[in-house]
Amino acid sequence: MDDTKRIIPVFSGSLIEVDKLKHDLQAAGIEVMIKDNDTAAMLSGFANVSRPALQLCILETQVEKAQPVVAKFKARFKL
Repeated sequence: MDDTKRIIPVFSGSLIEVDKLKHDLQAAGIEVMIKDNDTAAMLSGFANVSRPALQLCILETQVEKAQPVVAKFKARFKL
């Protein structure tokens, strides 16, 4: 696999938190992907719904650009 195509998680949280950070990252020109492993597990019958959390992922090549956006988001909402 080409390392420039690696997707890595940068934040985990609720739908509301992930959606807001997604908007902030997209406004900064960063492509995002949301992983929802809990829903996938639930649909296949292996649910662990004790902690509903989504993962916001980006390309590894965009981590440096995303770090200040994520840090500002976490500071703003005291996460």
